[in-house]
Amino acid sequence: MSQEHHGVKELAAAIRKGAERRPDQAFGDYFVGRRASCALGAAYEGMYRLAEDMGGKRPTKDLEWFFDCLESTLRYCPVDGCKKHLVLSSMIVHLNDAHEWTREQIATWLEQNGAAKNGATVSGAPSTP
Repeated sequence: MSQEHHGVKELAAAIRKGAERRPDQAFGDYFVGRRASCALGAAYEGMYRLAEDMGGKRPTKDLEWFFDCLESTLRYCPVDGCKKHLVLSSMIVHLNDAHEWTREQIATWLEQNGAAKNGATVSGAPSTP
């Protein structure tokens, strides 16, 4: 049985699922205590049931394998005036930490722009649900 990689839409769903498990958002770290995660930490939590206290721990490389779009997709920052052009994993960290987008906003942006080609320019933040 072959294991399959998952795309941007599944990544967005994993972020939402993980955000439900840890309702507070972390900035500058994947996990803080028992209740907070950043967007990539939430994606990891969406893949696996993690220990309650993940403070200081980082997702393993299988996050990038499972969601191969994290390292194989380039994106421009969707925030007006920001000129960053990064691989998707770094862009998610950038949106989480530099622009303090919520995990839900990041998931919405991924859902809305999942089919965009590498290097596609996307402007504006997604509307809050």
